[in-house]
Amino acid sequence: MKTISKRRATLKSGIAAAALMVWPTVSQAQTQPSDKSVGQTAAAAKDDSDIVVTAQRREETLRTVPAAVQAITGETLERTGTNQFTKLVDSIPGASTVVSNAPGFETIQIRGVSSGAVGDTLVGYYVDDVVFSVPNLQLTPPARLFDLERAEVLRGPQGTLYGAGAAGGLVRLITAKPNVTNTEAKARGEVSFTEGGGTNYNFDAALNVPLVEDRVALRVTGGYEKLSGYADSASNPADRDVNDLESYSIRGRLLFKAADNFDITLSGWRIYNRLNSNNNLQSVNPPLAHLSLGTNPFVRTEANIYSGLIDWDVGFAAVQSATSFIDHTLAYDSIAGLGGGLSVRVDDANFGTKSFTQELRLVSQGSDPFQWVVGGIYNDSTITSDFNVLVVPQAVPTFLIPFARTVDTPLSTRSFAFYGEVSYELFDGKLKPLFGLRYYRDDRSATDRTAISTLPIVTTSIAEVFDAVSPRFNLAFKPNDYGIIYANIARGFRSGTLQTATQVFLAGQAGVATTPSISPDSLWTYELGAKWKLGDTGVSVDVAGYYTDWSNVQVPFATGSLPATVNGADAEIYGIDLGINWRVAKGLTLQAAGNINSSTFSRVLPSLSARLATAQVGTQLPGVPKGNFIVSADYSTQLSNDVSLNLFGSYSYRDRQSDLGSGQFSANLDQLALRAGLGYKSWKLEVFGDNLTNERGPAVATVNSFQLVYPRRIGLQLSAKY
Repeated sequence: MKTISKRRATLKSGIAAAALMVWPTVSQAQTQPSDKSVGQTAAAAKDDSDIVVTAQRREETLRTVPAAVQAITGETLERTGTNQFTKLVDSIPGASTVVSNAPGFETIQIRGVSSGAVGDTLVGYYVDDVVFSVPNLQLTPPARLFDLERAEVLRGPQGTLYGAGAAGGLVRLITAKPNVTNTEAKARGEVSFTEGGGTNYNFDAALNVPLVEDRVALRVTGGYEKLSGYADSASNPADRDVNDLESYSIRGRLLFKAADNFDITLSGWRIYNRLNSNNNLQSVNPPLAHLSLGTNPFVRTEANIYSGLIDWDVGFAAVQSATSFIDHTLAYDSIAGLGGGLSVRVDDANFGTKSFTQELRLVSQGSDPFQWVVGGIYNDSTITSDFNVLVVPQAVPTFLIPFARTVDTPLSTRSFAFYGEVSYELFDGKLKPLFGLRYYRDDRSATDRTAISTLPIVTTSIAEVFDAVSPRFNLAFKPNDYGIIYANIARGFRSGTLQTATQVFLAGQAGVATTPSISPDSLWTYELGAKWKLGDTGVSVDVAGYYTDWSNVQVPFATGSLPATVNGADAEIYGIDLGINWRVAKGLTLQAAGNINSSTFSRVLPSLSARLATAQVGTQLPGVPKGNFIVSADYSTQLSNDVSLNLFGSYSYRDRQSDLGSGQFSANLDQLALRAGLGYKSWKLEVFGDNLTNERGPAVATVNSFQLVYPRRIGLQLSAKY
């Protein structure tokens, strides 16, 4: 509590004034244009708590969900310029980016559950009803956020309904569904200019066509972006803006309404991102990329996501099936400073993942006070790794010292789970207890083809079985139609993993004893929350306090440049999410959001403490700021029958956070964004500015390397909707 008290003073006056904190963007749909006209404001504003979500596997309005759930409509994402995953993270209380190398090569944390970037993810991701995960890497979906129905963020462990990897929370991206009755089209084009960089371009479009009226429809969405770099080469200052980004994506969804109660949706999504150079820079101001050292650094992420969804209404229940296949690639060459006049060079790193998932569930329907969900899921994933690691003296950049090489090293996981939740409404729905349970089993195997220095490659294999039982207890009290009070106790877990004999050997050389098999880590979170509307004042309040006991934490650490992992710590996390949303008048909404927390190690392996400055009892967990907040204002009005005015502004703050490996601290981050638009009928022209404070950070600081905030960007956007 002492840490939390100090944090209140640090987070400026915004955090101290708890009455000003609120969930961001959950309600901006109330001032959005109608589906048919960009230039016209909706005649009847819709309250934020009326947004329909499926966070608990059934359709519910946001106000009735007894959990910390945030919903952001697709129109809001587009209206506020939230087109990248990290921008979405900035709007989530208690969340932050731990590592940001490139789009899709990012790691985030929610509510303090963070332990580096290696190991299975601690935040779960779903695209529609498809699980997105990469074994042994904590990667986000590399998606552009355009033509979504909404994004849902669930804070706290989601081990019962969503399983392994959702220990800190879950992010769901729900794409726009094909419309079988109307033809729809929308597009936007943008040009902008980067401070210290060059010109940026992007274009996105979506087209919906009914193929058979009321039965079959196709929706196609695509986009392209060219984003200027802003860092110059340290070895050749004439080589300017070397870290530019090129991205494109195309998505198709085909909906068959085979009957009034039977839908089949087939989807395919191709995503490509390439960042030239990388985001690990040598200096902050001026931003300089590391010496080339004989290679041209780049980061490339690709994903092909295919799925088939079935929704069958059988009366008493909905039968839902989700089948998916994901082909994912992360490839890079990189340079980073090691200190002491040395750099590390990674050549031709390639991590290829193929993942098949089948999930089937039944969800009860109707107004019966007894409700239930039962389901099962199977996953078969393999990630194959290839890379060379070289140590380079900066004084003699042509002298390459072989450090480690990995060739065709696969890690496979075959897992299944069974889960269920039941609830019963008592006293005319005023009291609703819920109980959930999930059993999970993971059969994991790996083949090690790694060599140290110039030694020959030796092939070894290992296999292990991990399992877990995760319960959830929830009690919701609804005294009236204005609010809900809830208590939630849930267990979250992350599957164990395997590492190579080379990693174990190098860890021993670094003084940390570990094993090829890394046990699962798990946590219990105890939460008390409330959602309340203050009568007809237009004010709604969300508050949640939580305590998390995290045991057997998987902690990665560097052994020169090759990471190893050990079950080396326990942690305790206390936090408060608090907010207010105020609809001041017709068309005007003020909102803010904030989190304060104390997330510290309660036990650390002595050898790990000697290795990592950040792994000390009582220190804040790496990658976790002690607080963050965002405040925003949204205003829309009709200037005439055909002309509308839209204004939006936001200011966000994130406290500094440490890096796990180096112990270095990032900067405190302050960012300001403004957008102003005029709409005429179906057209809208906007001027916008992102990061108007030109905050550089760094957002992440490691040994002699920095990941910066993208500089100030000012531009114009033209959009249309039919």
